[in-house]
Amino acid sequence: MGIIETQATKNAIYSYLGAGLGFITVLWLPHLMSTDANGLLRVLVSVSLLMAQVANLGFPSVTIRLFPYFRNKENGHHGFLFYGIIISLVGFLLCLLLFFIFRQEIIEQNIEKSKLFVDYLFYLMPLTFFTLFFALFDNYLRACYSSVFGSFVKDFLQRILILIVLSFYFFNIINFSSFLFLYISATCIPTCLLLYKIVQLKEWHVKPVRGFLSKELQKEMIKLSIFSILSGSAGALISSIDTIMVNDMLGLKKTGVYGIAFYFGTIIIIPARSLYRIATSIVAEAFKKNDLASISSLYNKSCNNQLVIGLLLFIGIWSNIDNIMQLLPEEYAEGKNVILFISAGYLVDMGTGINSIIILTSKHYKYDALFMFFVVGITILSNYLLIPIYGISGSAIATAITIAAYNILRWLFLYYKYQLQPYDSNTIKIILIAIIAFLPGYFIPKIDTLILDIAVRSTLVAGIFILLLLKLQAAPELNEKIRKNLRRLKINL
Repeated sequence: MGIIETQATKNAIYSYLGAGLGFITVLWLPHLMSTDANGLLRVLVSVSLLMAQVANLGFPSVTIRLFPYFRNKENGHHGFLFYGIIISLVGFLLCLLLFFIFRQEIIEQNIEKSKLFVDYLFYLMPLTFFTLFFALFDNYLRACYSSVFGSFVKDFLQRILILIVLSFYFFNIINFSSFLFLYISATCIPTCLLLYKIVQLKEWHVKPVRGFLSKELQKEMIKLSIFSILSGSAGALISSIDTIMVNDMLGLKKTGVYGIAFYFGTIIIIPARSLYRIATSIVAEAFKKNDLASISSLYNKSCNNQLVIGLLLFIGIWSNIDNIMQLLPEEYAEGKNVILFISAGYLVDMGTGINSIIILTSKHYKYDALFMFFVVGITILSNYLLIPIYGISGSAIATAITIAAYNILRWLFLYYKYQLQPYDSNTIKIILIAIIAFLPGYFIPKIDTLILDIAVRSTLVAGIFILLLLKLQAAPELNEKIRKNLRRLKINL
């Protein structure tokens, strides 16, 4: 737990600093740019993520499950990075070929509803390339127990660069075309910095070790890659299909509104991403040693601790939802329900802990692909049915259903296969505490001064939540950390 706690804490710090910068960016963008321009940014990022997931040809799962067998710094991890680079290049070239084959069809489908996307379509493949290699280098560093730098450059530094670019645009130093070029460049720079970090740590080993890659290991890598291509592509489709279908069915303007609102909903999941960055390597190592006791303990702690943080953020957001909407231009008003449903979906994801990591690092990883395809069907069908009825709120509902269904399946599977049950009486206490803390924060009279209202409402909610959490001992580990910090302020509870 020492490595996990230390790096997860550092990752969380950078993630929340980045979230703060991202919050400023998201509040600024609607006032600075049209909904079409915001929609363009959202679509480019979503489609490039989907294409990068296909282009990796399943290698991230190979890293998660099999890197412990390659691990040997003195021998350059037996050339593991070499295989990752070659496979990623092959995958990217295949995607590039498909892009040129279907380019004209993409243009024809978007020329009327999303003309701006067509005008800047040429950015898609460079963005895909850097997204692909960021994931490769980041996964490699995480496997080497160095997860913090990736979080720093992606969650923190990249957002500073984006704010600088926005400032240039705000002061009319650059036009929109230059802004977009610099914005894309800011999202690509972290990949170059990760490459530098790998070299600096002397982990740049691109020469395979002859004789190490046995036929059994080759067979396992190929088998794992095939299943991972299927599950990874399905996973990327799940995370991107809402934006793609909103753009296709409602146009770029609505996509811009959806994208801004979506960001507020994803604030919930930030702590989980910080934990996942390092927990993957730890769980993989535990499975290699058949240490199910450690996995069970980590699973339990991840569920309850993340539920505490997720619920606190959820009730904080929903207590201030009218204030949040007041900060955005009027045309973003319909994004209110998007924030609710997206944050509710990710709250379920938080509350189910590291279930995905446990399955992906276990011998039963194939089942994750089956779950993925079942959930892909749910997300496509629900988006198709709900968007025409409820607009962007329909897509948010579909996303929440998808996230909940996927996590319920994984929870049931781990209980059936490993008898892992992460919930206890503390779980019920945590949920009740959140309900009690939410009610006064939501129903207190509105204060005319916006900033003061946010401060009072947030302080009330957080104060009641933390006080009850400490008194009821609902999260022992978090309670101790909270008390430790309070003692530094000469407060004893």
